[in-house]
Amino acid sequence: MPPSLMESEKDFSDIESTFNGLYHDNFLGTDSNGEEIDKAAKKQLDEKRLAAGTKVTNVEYTRTGWNKALVKFHLESDGNSVISQYLVTIKDKKIIEARRHANGLMGIIRLRGFQISEHHLIRRV
Repeated sequence: MPPSLMESEKDFSDIESTFNGLYHDNFLGTDSNGEEIDKAAKKQLDEKRLAAGTKVTNVEYTRTGWNKALVKFHLESDGNSVISQYLVTIKDKKIIEARRHANGLMGIIRLRGFQISEHHLIRRV
């Protein structure tokens, strides 16, 4: 089994410094339901996932621009595995914005060497 970022035997305080190193103070994003969340809400969501024994595995990171990346990972809980993809914006080496990426052919469209996403509302930083 590959190593995971979040494991059930850990308390969130064990990974809080990693969380703070990963997410910008002005972080904005969407949860799995498409609702807007800030850094505090993201922290609460991750605390709940950790308490429920959710594991994050198989993290893949693909740069799509100078400050953009597509992040794909598996969430495993109670024998179920869900693959999630987020288009993220990076500022000061931290994630400042993350939008859930729809899987499928229309998720990203190539146009003249640039990638345009259906999440065109992503801020320029």
